[in-house]
Amino acid sequence: MGALHTPLGLSGSGRQRYAAAMTLYQAGVISEAALEVYRICSPLDAQDPASLLIERRLPLPPGVVAP
Repeated sequence: MGALHTPLGLSGSGRQRYAAAMTLYQAGVISEAALEVYRICSPLDAQDPASLLIERRLPLPPGVVAP
């Protein structure tokens, strides 16, 4: 789950967060809708998925804090 906290803006960080989100999805921790947010943000290293999760009124994954 630590990869969900990869700092924004690092090259490849969006894809790292998406991979971590996929693991959480497979474990039943996050919804398909939340996984889709991470997929959308995956090519955008500086985009904070938490903002989009909040905008879509989806729960934040465990350990993820609101911006």
